Amino acid sequence: MLLDDKVEFKKISNIDDKERALVEAFSSGKDHIDSYLKNEALEDLQYGITKTYLMFVTPKGKETYLLGFFSLTTDRVLITKKSKLQDLLTNWKNPVYRKSIPGIQIHHFAVNGPYQAQHLGQEMMYYAFLFIKTALLSNIGACLITVQSEPDVRGFYESLGFCHTGQVRDSNVSMAIPTNEFFIH
Repeated sequence: MLLDDKVEFKKISNIDDKERALVEAFSSGKDHIDSYLKNEALEDLQYGITKTYLMFVTPKGKETYLLGFFSLTTDRVLITKKSKLQDLLTNWKNPVYRKSIPGIQIHHFAVNGPYQAQHLGQEMMYYAFLFIKTALLSNIGACLITVQSEPDVRGFYESLGFCHTGQVRDSNVSMAIPTNEFFIH
């Protein structure tokens, strides 16, 4: 639980040397995700491809640590007829064309190894949702928040309310949650 801790999000381009050292020491257990954070995220930001945010936590009387990070970008999603999302969008009375639904994609989401399997990923996702709701959805239109889930973490995303869109990209499963779940008006 992070209730008593200081939680701070910083864009990857706005960190100091001490925080940069925490980024270099970051290990999610997946080399391609760690490599993205350390070698590609800043370049993607500079080219307008993604924006990467780091979640730093400072417990009372202890050193700051890097809990994890997430990268955001825009998305267009196809929802197949067999997807549960088809019914959710119909019940929402959303008239959007199902072959090109606008969304915000959580392009990367990772928790630092020492803090995994402690439900901190769920808390971090809550903060990511809050950021998306307040900073993005209040200013732009998007019907879905999407992820491209690797097979081994599908259950994590499902536990948060993400549903399969019916699409697969490479070995990843396309998943989404409607933004009306965030009470956006």
